[in-house]
Amino acid sequence: MCSRSSFYQAGAAGLALVGFLSVPSAFAQGAAGVQPSPAEQALINRQIAAIRSPQDRAAVQSQSLVWKMTTFLCQKAARAPLKRLGAGDRFFLQDDQPDSQVLVSPSLLEGRGQFRQADGISWTSFRWSCHLKPTTGAVQRFEATPFTRTEDAAAPSPSAGQVPACQPAQMDVTLDSRNGAFDGMSQSGTVLVVKNTGPAACIMPPVPLVQFEDAAGKKLPAFRRENVPSRRPGPHGASARQHVVPVRMEAGAIREATLHWVSGEVFDDSHNCVRPAQLVLKVGQGEKKVPFKGQICAAAGTPQSFDQSPLQAHTDAQ
Repeated sequence: MCSRSSFYQAGAAGLALVGFLSVPSAFAQGAAGVQPSPAEQALINRQIAAIRSPQDRAAVQSQSLVWKMTTFLCQKAARAPLKRLGAGDRFFLQDDQPDSQVLVSPSLLEGRGQFRQADGISWTSFRWSCHLKPTTGAVQRFEATPFTRTEDAAAPSPSAGQVPACQPAQMDVTLDSRNGAFDGMSQSGTVLVVKNTGPAACIMPPVPLVQFEDAAGKKLPAFRRENVPSRRPGPHGASARQHVVPVRMEAGAIREATLHWVSGEVFDDSHNCVRPAQLVLKVGQGEKKVPFKGQICAAAGTPQSFDQSPLQAHTDAQ
């Protein structure tokens, strides 16, 4: 399953934020006194300056040095090697454990990550190393090695003093249709409500992984669309602001996200719809499942998709 992290993508207008960050920057660190070279720092500064949103730019500036080096220097070079290992369209050079990214020297970064396989459903954990040329900041080579099942199961837990990732046992998950507030014009939706029922605070990703299953427990090919706005029915309208910081869930705290999809067969009678039996929410190292009613439709030959807003403050009616 996908762990929580962030990734960026270069575009014609500069660097655009397309992923999310959901682990504290303390999970990325460097050896004492190790700094990027002047060329590496200049490359990082230029790419951060190209982020148009002041909020996103400030959020990126607040992250750790090694996170910035990984994201702005190594991210693009990772794509081809991971493709050769069977990666699909999503990968992360970070997980939710300590020392997820380590700056060894200006010429070497190391860490752990995950990629979604070409089937669009399964995820593979891997270790990676990014070898840089300090005089230019260019990547000389990027290496990745998948973990074995034994290594993946033996991943360390957060150390004392850190806020851990939320886990299934402490989270209550429900769906709220808001009395049909999302329904109409072949559209439908629901509110995903999560509550920390445990005794202590924990961390959730701002946009946690949502999947759907049929009655037999088989994952369905319905995926969240990227770069979606926060949707609220009624007069509130939609907010396109990207959320890139982790969500701290205090004991008893409630957060919610809106999901929205096409529910009618409006794509030239393609009849390309699925009726999931349950929604599956990735929580920490496990999952929470909740019964789901309704259907999700798409054009012929394409997977079903849905919009998902970041987690936000809970209200009784939005």
